Amino acid sequence: MRSRRVLSAAVLAAALAWPAAAQEKKAERKTMGGAQVSSITATVEAIDSANRVLTLKDPDGSVTDVQVPESVKRFSEIKVGDHLTIRYTEALVVEVRKADPTAKLGTTMDSGIERKAGEKPGAVVSQTIHSTVEVVSTDMKAPSITVRSADGNTHSFRIQDAKNLEGVKPGDHISITYKEALAIQVSAPPAAPAK
Repeated sequence: MRSRRVLSAAVLAAALAWPAAAQEKKAERKTMGGAQVSSITATVEAIDSANRVLTLKDPDGSVTDVQVPESVKRFSEIKVGDHLTIRYTEALVVEVRKADPTAKLGTTMDSGIERKAGEKPGAVVSQTIHSTVEVVSTDMKAPSITVRSADGNTHSFRIQDAKNLEGVKPGDHISITYKEALAIQVSAPPAAPAK
């Protein structure tokens, strides 16, 4: 199955992941310090330099075309056969505090990109999101929280420290800060064994 993804400058490689169902099956998932980390490695099968499109093949043979934005400065250094490793750390709430009950629900976001030096391109794209939301439920055992955002959608997050949930109850308006990060590393293919 082949699909096409367009990368946004802010979330550079989030779109390098395959469709969610396929990603669950193929990506290696680990839990580290409360955060869920997924990683996958794909091989560059073809490069359309004029249109800035990479054709990537995952370990199961699925092929995805990825259009890479102009903000990726070292695109020309990627070669057919290179391996592209993507590591995604899912959102982890690092702060929960009660908001003014009359505060409007809403979100602000800070994004950053840290380019890695080296022979091949690499970068870490991160986002810190600050939201005023309404509490739907809390789970002290996980620990996690489910909230309703300004658009009416519900979202669940792991909490780094369960103490952040003390005194928080459904219906409360709270301010939360959560983080997510995506690391991308391009590497040359392994050398063929000597015969």
